[in-house]
This record gives sequence, structure tokens and C-alpha cells, in this order.
Amino acid sequence: MKIVIDTNVFISAVFFGGLPLQVLQTIIARQNSAIISPEIWNEYNDVIHRMTRKYPERLKQQLVDEVFKLFKIIIPSSDIRICRDSDDDKFVSCAVDAGCSHIVSGDEDLLSIGNIGDVKICTPAEFLGIMHALKF
Repeated sequence: MKIVIDTNVFISAVFFGGLPLQVLQTIIARQNSAIISPEIWNEYNDVIHRMTRKYPERLKQQLVDEVFKLFKIIIPSSDIRICRDSDDDKFVSCAVDAGCSHIVSGDEDLLSIGNIGDVKICTPAEFLGIMHALKF
């Protein structure tokens, strides 16, 4: 599956682990492809930089490097404006333009949308449940 990973999930994975880390591990295992745009890439890097100042010992740099190599970057052509927080629209535009099946997020504003077209917006737990169900 092609997925877009919201910044909060990516940052949680590389600093704290848990279910967000399991989502990234599906990328590393090549069970899924993670799609990003240059705008998302920049946001990831900006937040990593800020979080590293706060939690330098928690950053899993090897994980960041490994996942960054696997990201597929697209330049979205659509300008979807659906989110209450307009800063989240970049995730929706990226997912729709890339033909993704899911946006994985912990952001209530994004999650409240539910679906946009064929793209389901879900939490890491929901996404991992979907992955588990597909194995059977």
C-alpha cells in the first residue's frame, strides 16, 4: 500500500517508538511505500531539529536515515483545502495525488475527516490493524 505519514506519527516513531515506530517498520520491511512531498519533507526536518534540541538522546538517527532513503517524493498538483488546520492540507493533497490508500495520523483535525475519496485517514493502531487483517 502507498501511505502518507503525518508529521506527528513520524516524529513519535523516531523519538518515542511505540505504534508509530511499527508503522515505520512496515516501510522498512517494504510492506508499504511512504509518499511525501517536499513540503512534508521540510516539515519533518524542521520538527526533528526542534525535537533534537529538546530530546537529543531520544533521536533514532539511524531510523531517520533508513526511512528517508525509502520515501518516494512527489510534487502534488492539486491544492485540496479541506482541513480545519490548513497546514494539514499538504498531507491530503499528497495522498490524493499519489493514489495512496491511507494517511496515518494522530491529529484529530485530520482524523475527523475520515475519508477523502479512496484515502482513509486513520491512527497508527487502526492502520496496523488493517495491515494485520490483510495478512489473513
